[in-house]
Amino acid sequence: LLLNAAANPISALTIQRNHVFRRDDIRDLCHALLEETMKVARADGAKLPDDEIEQAMGRLMAVPIDAGSSMYFDRLAGRPLEIDAITGAVVAAGERHGVSTPLNKMLLTLARAAREVKIEE
Repeated sequence: LLLNAAANPISALTIQRNHVFRRDDIRDLCHALLEETMKVARADGAKLPDDEIEQAMGRLMAVPIDAGSSMYFDRLAGRPLEIDAITGAVVAAGERHGVSTPLNKMLLTLARAAREVKIEE
């Protein structure tokens, strides 16, 4: 869930494959999203190693740059996005545990708005 909470909405919202994660600003955003999501996961009882963020970022950087996330392909195809199941779950768990999730809330709001827009090729 940690990696999906960062990679899926960013690729779907930017409509870019994994090369977008090579940008310094996007890597910084991913890192911040992972920190936020990890706080929620721990509050929910998940046992995660202290270096989980670095491990997740390593897995993300290992994915070929021309690959795309499932949410990216869903957005291109006009299919429903998994945003409520992924990012919505993080936000809901954060609310249950009193953990602030401003970045995840922003992505959730933007993705909900974006799913109303058909992509023209």
